Amino acid sequence: MLSKRKINKKNLLKNKKNLRLDKFIDLALYERNGYYLSKKPIGRKFDFVTSPEISQMFGEIVGVYLLYNWKEKINSKFNLIELGPGNGTLFKDIERTARILPNFFESADVYFIEINKELKKIQEKNLNYFKQSKIRWFKALNCRSKLPSIIYSNEFFDCFPVRQFLNDNNNWFERYVKFNEKENKYYSINKRVISKKILGYLSKYNNQKIYEVSFSRNKYFEQICKYLKKNRGVCILIDYGYDKKIKNFTLQAIYNHKKTSIFENIGKQDISSHVNFNELIEIAKQNKLQINEFISQRDFLIKYGILERKKKLLTKNSNLNKNLLDEEVDRLINVDKMGSLFKCLVVSNL
Repeated sequence: MLSKRKINKKNLLKNKKNLRLDKFIDLALYERNGYYLSKKPIGRKFDFVTSPEISQMFGEIVGVYLLYNWKEKINSKFNLIELGPGNGTLFKDIERTARILPNFFESADVYFIEINKELKKIQEKNLNYFKQSKIRWFKALNCRSKLPSIIYSNEFFDCFPVRQFLNDNNNWFERYVKFNEKENKYYSINKRVISKKILGYLSKYNNQKIYEVSFSRNKYFEQICKYLKKNRGVCILIDYGYDKKIKNFTLQAIYNHKKTSIFENIGKQDISSHVNFNELIEIAKQNKLQINEFISQRDFLIKYGILERKKKLLTKNSNLNKNLLDEEVDRLINVDKMGSLFKCLVVSNL
């Protein structure tokens, strides 16, 4: 998916009258000086704050869930794989939680899938207390181990490029990007779909006005499913997304915590889209994996004890700021904040 060219407005569309939307996004995010390869995107000082950065309780609940799956369904040597570890905060909270069950990490081969060199440095620094020999970094999910695996991620699948289609009187059009040299700016155009293969795929959605799809996201998830099917294991992914028809496209750009146009700050801002969980669930079923959970982030965190965890923290340490803890939990589980928009999908072959 990655190329070696640098992002340059003048040559981005060189020799091309237009560029497919997903290819434009791919260039903006994954070129040599693209956003995900060269920037530090996560944290209150940067473009977005993820759930592990909001509260340690998020990582602790995820950790409890991972421990349960390992103890009850694996209980032997295994691979622990995090996709897109960010600042290493989620892993740090999981590791601290796992101290109640020492055999967990004694049995684990830990892999981080990370393409951002800056984030890799931060992860190494933040986790320098942890046995470095226990963590191995890779740029792609190419683990050849035949051990059962626990794979987990938070806000990883939203970063894959998408294609956007519009249905006008049963004629499908796809969004492309053009560059206006005189005005020195990008804009989008719609091109009629003529590919029989794509039209055949879109025929399933003829009753919809719009359709947004990330073929690269689906392919990546299918790779995970095939790996789990072959070697056993479980995948826990948490991301923002939907399981119903969408009325509007979900593609968005974030720069310094504010929404912007995808054509601004190219290579310097996050571009993401909501995950279509229906497609991921269908891929898992096609690979004959079990759907263990598909619930909102709110229901997942409450089901596995975040409210009890908050009470315990306050009981053990009276110096903690109750109002702050309440705000953190509210942000994670409130249906008007992250509670409903974010979903948790768990698939397994255990």
